[in-house]
Amino acid sequence: MIKNIIGNKIYIFDKLSSTMDKSKELINNGVSNGTVIVARYQTKGRGSNNRDWISEGNDALFSIILDIDKSKVNLLSIVSAYSVLSMFEDILSNETINIKWPNDVLVNGKKISGTLIENVIHGNKVKSVIGIGININSRHKSTNNFIYPSVSLIELIGKEFDILTVIEMYLSKFSVYYSKLINNKIDIENISKNLYGLEKKVSFRTNYLNKKNNSNDLYKIINLNKDGTLRVEDSNGDKINLSASEISN
Repeated sequence: MIKNIIGNKIYIFDKLSSTMDKSKELINNGVSNGTVIVARYQTKGRGSNNRDWISEGNDALFSIILDIDKSKVNLLSIVSAYSVLSMFEDILSNETINIKWPNDVLVNGKKISGTLIENVIHGNKVKSVIGIGININSRHKSTNNFIYPSVSLIELIGKEFDILTVIEMYLSKFSVYYSKLINNKIDIENISKNLYGLEKKVSFRTNYLNKKNNSNDLYKIINLNKDGTLRVEDSNGDKINLSASEISN
């Protein structure tokens, strides 16, 4: 059963360069499907688009190693983000929680979690590493320099959380939705309802687009497709699909 696979082995480190790097090291040495790597500190943590993920030891920083079919890789970041959203729905009340496609979770328009997927293809199988960062007990300065400023659980609720407990809560949620993904039972239509900017116009970074000269245009979000791509409408009224997969051979 999937719930017995995810987190079947959990390695906890005080400090790593990044949980992603450690995961790849373990893959090279042979590691079981569903293994989780946790770090209190990361010296070279990274997010999507090669951005640094900076944390002072107050947040959840971990990775999951998975064996997955290539056809399902594009949905991994969405499943991970939806697992975070579902977990927060159990913790938070009267807050607006959304998925900012393809890999972030926002609470009241502020980023509280991000996911990074790195994959290596072996025939029809993919060894995927999901890196997750969740702001738990960190404090974030108010700023207008970012489109999506950050927020944490302690700032929303006013009390500290045990980081390992939050990770366990996430793994429990992820086990449920990952099982649905593997068994072709994931409810994309329901997940689409939680998209940030649904039926509104938003901009996307260049590397999400097939045409770089359209990178500064606004696109109306329509819905998620079954393969994890995003259906949008451009300024000309044309409907296109955007993909954010990051697969390396």
